[in-house]
Amino acid sequence: MRIVTIMLGAALLLGVAGCGNGQGKNGPAHAKAAAEQTADAPGQAAAESKAEQAIVSRSVGFGKVNPAPYGRFAEPRQIDAFAEAIQSAEQIQGVLDVAQPDYDVVLQHDGKRQDIHLWLDTRSEHGMFTYVSDTGTGYRLTTGSTRELMELIWGIRYDSKQAAANGDIVNLIGRIENPATWERFMQNVKSGGSDAVQVVHYTIEGDPIFDDLSFDGRTIAHRFDNTHDAYGSPAKRLEYCQSIEEMKTEKGTVYTLAACGEDGKRSETFQLSIR
Repeated sequence: MRIVTIMLGAALLLGVAGCGNGQGKNGPAHAKAAAEQTADAPGQAAAESKAEQAIVSRSVGFGKVNPAPYGRFAEPRQIDAFAEAIQSAEQIQGVLDVAQPDYDVVLQHDGKRQDIHLWLDTRSEHGMFTYVSDTGTGYRLTTGSTRELMELIWGIRYDSKQAAANGDIVNLIGRIENPATWERFMQNVKSGGSDAVQVVHYTIEGDPIFDDLSFDGRTIAHRFDNTHDAYGSPAKRLEYCQSIEEMKTEKGTVYTLAACGEDGKRSETFQLSIR
């Protein structure tokens, strides 16, 4: 089942408008053909933390690195691409006004470790990063580094097996992996306890579509991201909702985000059915 995108979101709020890079399908030349880089399990990534590598994860917020890996790069040319992107970036003057980072990157290179938040948008010529330890200072990537990092990250193959190993709630067209994680999240929402989950849907072609939900005890923040769907229109959307509706059906329970935005409507991008 394909989710229909309804709104284009911007990862960068810096006024760095981007034109296309001859991408054709979603993503820079859809780099899966160039690099089938797979993600590692968290334990494996931790065990190799001192090796020359770049570990990429989907960011869950400022000031910390998401420990669940999205993918790992170990080839010298790949590691050099991340190192060059950091070294050649230009510091951005003024106060940053940016959305939540797209990715976290842990770069182990030349005996040093660097942790950064990374913003990449298929519609922008320039990506951006901040150091995790200093989120108030931003650095604009060169166009060349932006393209290269997009090709590497869009080439990651985040399959359902890795998503389930990371603890994601995986929707495989009728079959749900890690349903207990959703049950825990629902219990915390009802009791007012903070929690966060990532739900991953897969298209027929096997591309991931992400729904990240975080609850702070009062409000549910929902981040929708289908930019890794090669055949869809790339969209990122952030909305805030006050509740989750449950509807019992013959096929199970349907969960829908409700009381979203100023209009208090149901979410148009999030619905989860569990049998």
